[in-house]
Amino acid sequence: MNDILGLLAEIAAAFTGFAALVSAFGSAPSRADQKLDRLRMRNLVEVGVTVVLMATLPLVLFQSDRPSDWVWTVSSVVLLVAMVTIVFIHASRSRVVRVAEMAGYSRLGELVIWGLGLSTVGVLVFGLVSPHVISRDLAYLWALWLLTAILGVYFVRIAASLLTHKLSGGDERE
Repeated sequence: MNDILGLLAEIAAAFTGFAALVSAFGSAPSRADQKLDRLRMRNLVEVGVTVVLMATLPLVLFQSDRPSDWVWTVSSVVLLVAMVTIVFIHASRSRVVRVAEMAGYSRLGELVIWGLGLSTVGVLVFGLVSPHVISRDLAYLWALWLLTAILGVYFVRIAASLLTHKLSGGDERE
C-alpha cells in the first residue's frame, strides 16, 4: 500500500513539474488563450498538490498507531472535503473565464475532467457508506488514481494547447 501511495505522489509531482516546464516554453497567441492556459495550469497545480498531500496523509496517520479503518476513514473524509472544494472552485473559475469563446477550448476535454472529478467523489462516498462492498482503502486508492487521471488530462490539454500555438506561429490575435 505504501508503494502505491508513493507512486501516486511521484506521478502527480511529475505531471505538475512537466506541465510547468511546458508552459514556461510556450506562449498563447491571444489574451483569451493565455487566460485559458493559466486557468488549466492553476487547476493542474492544485490537483497535483492535492494528490501529493493526500497520498502522504495515510502514511502520516499510520504513525499514530490508530486502527487502519480509522486511518482510511479520516483520509477519505479529508479527500472528500478537498474534492468538493476543488469542484466548487474550478466551477466558479470556469464561469468567470468565458471558456466557450476561446480558440483552445474543448467541451469534450472539459466533460472528461468533470466526469473523472465526479467519479472521484462518488467512489469516496461509496467507500465511506458501503465499506462491505468496497473497502475504504481500495476506494481511497481508486479516488487518487482518478485524480491522477485528471492530472494527465490537464497535462495533455496544456501541452497540446501550447504546441498548437507554437505550430500556428503564435500570431497575435485579439
